[in-house]
Amino acid sequence: MSHLEEIVKKTVKAIDALHGSLNRTDWSTLKKDGFVFELERATGKLKEIYSSMRDISKESTMMLEKNTPDISDTIEIIRKELILLESNIRLEKHKQFRVELVNENEPIEVPELYSSLQNKILECALKARYSAEKIKTFLTARRTPFVQKGSTAKNLIGLVQKKEDELVELRKRNLELKRKSFLGNIEEKSLAEIEEEMFAKDKALSAAVTETNKSLKQHLAQINYVEGSFANLSEKVRLVEELHANYGKKAMELIRELKKERDHARKMALELEEETMRARNEYTNYLLEKENRISEVKEKTSKKYVEEIMSLKRDLSEKRLSIANIIKLVEELEKENKSLKERLKDKIVNEAKD
Repeated sequence: MSHLEEIVKKTVKAIDALHGSLNRTDWSTLKKDGFVFELERATGKLKEIYSSMRDISKESTMMLEKNTPDISDTIEIIRKELILLESNIRLEKHKQFRVELVNENEPIEVPELYSSLQNKILECALKARYSAEKIKTFLTARRTPFVQKGSTAKNLIGLVQKKEDELVELRKRNLELKRKSFLGNIEEKSLAEIEEEMFAKDKALSAAVTETNKSLKQHLAQINYVEGSFANLSEKVRLVEELHANYGKKAMELIRELKKERDHARKMALELEEETMRARNEYTNYLLEKENRISEVKEKTSKKYVEEIMSLKRDLSEKRLSIANIIKLVEELEKENKSLKERLKDKIVNEAKD
């Protein structure tokens, strides 16, 4: 096993450990201290993975092979996410972090933020796992000699890319179905657009409340003349303020539910992508192992036939030599027979003369 393969194997184990620790705990249920502890631990593990990914990129680049997978994009994404995670750690340690969306009575824990950061780390771990598996598959295919590679090995990269495209399409469909199941057939808008629209309405309602209060003050100056009107106006103000409070509460609940649904859909997509990646890796290893077995059988069969052919050639050569010796012997016997015939003929002629 080469040095690069050892680094890849170590990195995959670190990614699995990070993924397992993230799946054991739901950060949205944690208090502030527990969240800071989990965030620091996960960020530390992600830093180690980031360092290993940089080493892998450096070692693979030094191989100077044109088909080497490029993982620089994944490394850059992890680097940016690490900056964001470290910034959140500093804020949680040195400030009383509080989200101000509708009023100033929000609790110090922010489950939506905790869940979002957990999903970001899961996404980074998944991207790192995918890049490491690409390098691992490349090294496995590279280790197989060229003469042993068959049609399966040649089409392996295309099969992996096809599965990746299917995975992306499946994730898009899953997110779209989740959105429609929660929102129904309403006009398609992003979460940011919905929040912007709600805050605009909230601002308009606040302006209406301010204007109504202003009118109330003007009526108070003329209370002796418009006492009945003042009572009606006060009731309207109360109703408007009540409606505003109810609207703000419902809007906040809707925003939170939308964020929960988004985080849940993202988590499901990440888990589905993780399972698909593992299955794809197992299938790839199975194909390579099968190809190696076929190559071994071919090599053994070819070696056996070569030995048999060489044995037959040796036998044929020996038979050809024996035939050549027999032909030479026959030729010598014919010469001797011819010589004997000539002697006999000469002897008969000599006897006839006598």
